[in-house]
Amino acid sequence: MRRYIRRKNSCEHEHTNHRQMASLGLPAFETVAECLKRNTQMIRRLERHGAGASTLQNIKDSVSTLSTASADQTSNLGFDGDWIASRRYRLGLISQAHELLSRHQGPLAFVTVAHPKWKKSAGRLADSNIQAATQWMYRALSLVEDRTIAIGGYEASINVELDGSVSWSGHFHLVIAGADKKQLKAALNIPTRYQRQKYSRPVTIEQIGNLAKRLGYSTKRIGKRGVAYIGKNGRQQRRKLPLSTVEQIEFDSWLSGIPVGGRTFLFGCRLHHNKLRLTHADD
Repeated sequence: MRRYIRRKNSCEHEHTNHRQMASLGLPAFETVAECLKRNTQMIRRLERHGAGASTLQNIKDSVSTLSTASADQTSNLGFDGDWIASRRYRLGLISQAHELLSRHQGPLAFVTVAHPKWKKSAGRLADSNIQAATQWMYRALSLVEDRTIAIGGYEASINVELDGSVSWSGHFHLVIAGADKKQLKAALNIPTRYQRQKYSRPVTIEQIGNLAKRLGYSTKRIGKRGVAYIGKNGRQQRRKLPLSTVEQIEFDSWLSGIPVGGRTFLFGCRLHHNKLRLTHADD
């Protein structure tokens, strides 16, 4: 009877969370069932392809612990490789970030920063220095308006260049409020000496559109493969594809060593006891 009540309460809680995400503009937010299935697929894939024993055990321990807890309780327990842990964390962050950014009076922008220094060779994703990349972003954003807020995260995707070379591209996706495009371009300027690729666009600044979708994209737990090609306009484009099996294993293994929230970037605000708060002295 108690098990039935717990299951019923969990289902009701999930429906509530799904309605909340849908009301913000994220009707396709991942469900608990989908995350449990993805966890199972991830573990089977790692087992089949001989992942390291410590990596596999870390993921199994995290998945086992979190699957027995309430999958909808917002917390920062677990590792980023666990779909349940990632979903739980993102539920709280996205809803709070949406409220905070919606109240901001300044302009909103969706910004992607892919500094060439954050690039890693295929097979070397574990060497990524998220802390160093975060410090670079903090220094850059300190040059813009005092009340600027930035919320998003660091991620990595595989880039296949026109010459066939393959590497991991470390980058940030951020929703930034309070700074206009001119200010952001000046603050996030990357010297040309770092831009070795002819068609390199290390910084892109776009309009927001759907705020919730931008926040969801900025905090996602999915790796992609971008294959370069030249479009009809003569500019380089990237065809987005799923990671190969080998790349997916490397990606999952990398995330298994990062605590939930370890890739999150916050500027002008902070998480305190899972509550997102402004850090401006007068707020």
